[in-house]
Amino acid sequence: MDAGEPLERAYREEATRIRAALAARTGDVGLAEDAVQDAFVEAMEHWPRDGVPPNPGGWLATTARRKALDRLRRDKAGTEKMALLAAADGPPDAVE
Repeated sequence: MDAGEPLERAYREEATRIRAALAARTGDVGLAEDAVQDAFVEAMEHWPRDGVPPNPGGWLATTARRKALDRLRRDKAGTEKMALLAAADGPPDAVE
């Protein structure tokens, strides 16, 4: 199935709204932009195989929100692991 036309239409009609909603929710415009782009990549992979969903905008918004949450969780876990590593190393030796 060719999902190109519905995907282009969804981009024109929905991308700005989804990006703005995510940016407002997360407070991070860059994260919102990345999440929306990731959602469209997912759509390019899934829609030709699985068919265009009944509500393309809703599918994209949900996927973008999940991508943003995944990134936030990954960043938080990375920060926590870095703190654990720093604590395990102990204080740095004094350099004279």
